[in-house]
Amino acid sequence: MRTNKRIPALLGATICLALLGALAVPATVSAQTYPTKNIRFIVTVLPGGGADILARTFGGKLHERFGVPVVVENITGASGLQANQAVQRAPADGHTIIINASSTYNATMYTGKVGNPRTALAPVAQLTSQPLALIANNDLPIRNMQDLVAYGKKNRDGLAFASPGIGTSSHLIGEIINTKTGINLVHIPYKGIAAGILDAIAGRIQLVFTSPTSAGPHVRSGKLRMIAHSSPKRTQGMPDVPTMIEQGVDVDWSSWFGIFTTYGSPRANVLALNNAINQIAVTPEIQKFYAADGADSVQRTPEQFGETVFLVLDTGAKIIKDLGLKMDE
Repeated sequence: MRTNKRIPALLGATICLALLGALAVPATVSAQTYPTKNIRFIVTVLPGGGADILARTFGGKLHERFGVPVVVENITGASGLQANQAVQRAPADGHTIIINASSTYNATMYTGKVGNPRTALAPVAQLTSQPLALIANNDLPIRNMQDLVAYGKKNRDGLAFASPGIGTSSHLIGEIINTKTGINLVHIPYKGIAAGILDAIAGRIQLVFTSPTSAGPHVRSGKLRMIAHSSPKRTQGMPDVPTMIEQGVDVDWSSWFGIFTTYGSPRANVLALNNAINQIAVTPEIQKFYAADGADSVQRTPEQFGETVFLVLDTGAKIIKDLGLKMDE
């Protein structure tokens, strides 16, 4: 009987391929596509605030896209410091994310308790660019900035205004208006702007500087009145709301909402998040949500968002220095 000499060679090749395939399995399993576990989504404000609304909206969409639970967690206090520190302490794998408004983010960075601001957290995606709106209690006889200045000069004891903390954009704008107009707006810091808005509705304070996203539902329901906003031009989402500049008070300030993760997280994970968030942001549902509250949708790379973050941060730091404010958080 003739022996087929090719059989041993073929058998050897088959065995080698099988062994290579077996060795490849663990490598494939260990390199699973992000995410590989639940996503922890931290919010710096109480439930009901603008950042909380955005987090829960995007969290639901991220769950649909990634197929893993996205757990929203509200950590309040110290103008966002505790929440951002929680992200700093998390594993650097992109599975812990946080939504920040520029206002509270800047205040956190100004404390000096998070180290170098450029390595404190990793920017992931910018969600919006929007002004801050001046919101008034309905009983206050103010319809515009001219009314505010006139009323403020007659009431030298001052008008109380809410912000989410010392050094936030809401606080700084109030101080800038004091400097430019000579009136006395008295700063009342809250742990979250939602509580300040509720106090304004109840008449316990007179004014709130906040995002249109946070105030929008209360303005539309008639519980509060929107006087002006801080962008240099009228926005597409609020075409009927005049700017502070066109009403004679020179305030130009645009803020942002954005998502960060733990510094040092793999770039591939950050890019996966950025891509998913940018795709969610352009859906009709999200665009309608932004437009209703005067926010412009922004889709940028992590690096582009980082440039915006540090530009606004540096601008705020200069204002704090010029006003001689002390960050006591």
